Amino acid sequence: MAKDPSRKYHDRVARQYDAIYDDPYWHFHDELTWRLVKPYLPRDISAQCLDLGTGTGKWGLKLLKSGFATTFLDHSAKMIEQVREKLEGNPRARKATTIVGDIVSMPEVPSDTFALTLAMGDPLSICSDPQRAANEMFRVCKSGGYVIATADNKLAAFDHFVHRGNLDALEAFVETSRTHWLTADEREQFELHMFTPGSLKKLFERSGFEVLSVTGKPVVPVRANKHLLTYERAVERLLRIEETLQKDPTTAAKSAHLQILARKP
Repeated sequence: MAKDPSRKYHDRVARQYDAIYDDPYWHFHDELTWRLVKPYLPRDISAQCLDLGTGTGKWGLKLLKSGFATTFLDHSAKMIEQVREKLEGNPRARKATTIVGDIVSMPEVPSDTFALTLAMGDPLSICSDPQRAANEMFRVCKSGGYVIATADNKLAAFDHFVHRGNLDALEAFVETSRTHWLTADEREQFELHMFTPGSLKKLFERSGFEVLSVTGKPVVPVRANKHLLTYERAVERLLRIEETLQKDPTTAAKSAHLQILARKP
């Protein structure tokens, strides 16, 4: 069977993946992400955590470093190879589990187990069936456990279609919420599912979650205006701005990515 476009792309870029995201904007983005995650780290050090769509393991390694037994899962075998290389010599590696698997169906992952599940880097948008993926997150989450996941923001993608001047494409996107990864190789143009804050909330509620918040990340368009990062204490100041803006949930509509916080009753 031919490899699906998403796996093909992620296998190809696995070794360069960390370098692709090694710049001041992504350092700011990562600090913003971690500040949003830290309040929901389990208080019980024996709790188990799960990193879905782990890529090269950035967030799972932070969970592991924090002392939690952590399962790393990605559909790209090459990405999981990168995680395993990083775990070599890591004194906490015995508390790590690595799985090549698809978030829409995870028979290898036990039910009712994880106190915190992360799905960063928009695996909900990349996967073949976001509702099945959310259902699986609910299944593996323990009662009272949290899921924090990101997805591409549909409202932020309108400009792309408007600038192309293609009304047919805009109309189809509004109707379906689907587009594809913009890569030159057509064999790697996997489908993307995009969400509004409301549709992402409904996705998780249909799975049985209590949705605590949907926030934008980041609200300020720093990526398109990287000169903002050249100011004195820029990261600290921008993080404070983000914290202020995120107090109003409607600001999520302006961001490139959405981040949902949900709890299993």
